[in-house]
Amino acid sequence: MAELTLMLAEIDSDDRYSFTFPHLPERYADCEDKFPGLPLLVVDGERRVICGHDFLLLSRQQGRARVRALQIDLGPAEALLLNYNVLDRLFGLNLCEKLLFLKKILPLCPMENIRRGAELNFTLDDRLRKSLELLLAEPFRTCLAAGRLGLKAALKAADMPEKIRVQAIGLLRACRFSESQQWLVVQWLEEIAFREKKALGPLLAAAGLDLLLEKEMPQKKILDILRGLRYPGLAQGEREWDRWQKRMATGSISFAHTPFFSDERVQITLTLENRLAAEKLLSKLKKVL
Repeated sequence: MAELTLMLAEIDSDDRYSFTFPHLPERYADCEDKFPGLPLLVVDGERRVICGHDFLLLSRQQGRARVRALQIDLGPAEALLLNYNVLDRLFGLNLCEKLLFLKKILPLCPMENIRRGAELNFTLDDRLRKSLELLLAEPFRTCLAAGRLGLKAALKAADMPEKIRVQAIGLLRACRFSESQQWLVVQWLEEIAFREKKALGPLLAAAGLDLLLEKEMPQKKILDILRGLRYPGLAQGEREWDRWQKRMATGSISFAHTPFFSDERVQITLTLENRLAAEKLLSKLKKVL
């Protein structure tokens, strides 16, 4: 290990150890003040960049002629692990970056070594390994990097027919959902397409989805529309239930129906002032029921 001052022209900036997406050189703007005396560039024995690809890009944008660097002799797998852990602790890595890291390191060392050396917040298994190429291509890549698509929903979408997949990812790109909501969106769109046997675009537009996307915080209403398209009988039952409940309920009474309206039973919840009032009401009900 040695600290060097290198001309920018001497540094090999190939991307064999890089998995940053998108590039954000401005993140390094105040790092020299935060870490005084610490080189922000790490290179290998052949002066290829291990860590600090965006710092090198920022230095070029600023017109610097030379930078300080730490030179370390590491094998390719160790270099990737070092870059992963440095970036994850400095800035945090998005899901796309984590998957690109996996794509580069998996041919170099066993999965168990990767699990030990890198903190991954998901399960590294064969299904994920086989899906990496697809997940790191568009339209997945941009959504993963922006946090609009979690891994569970992404893997589900990867198994869908392409036309449905593109529609699902387009909706997730247009509106930020929680990870649990993302799963519902993908699941319901697949089931709607299977039942309707027609293109999803016109179907969703007719349901008013395009107009909702122009509004603020439309997630709940979008999910309500998708739920209605997925379970049309249930949606009709809930509309009728809402109309009946508004007509019948007062401030002290609430109603509940059986799950999915499986039968016509109705549960009534009544709030009374005290036990005496409850006893009087129950004595009257016993004469009726």
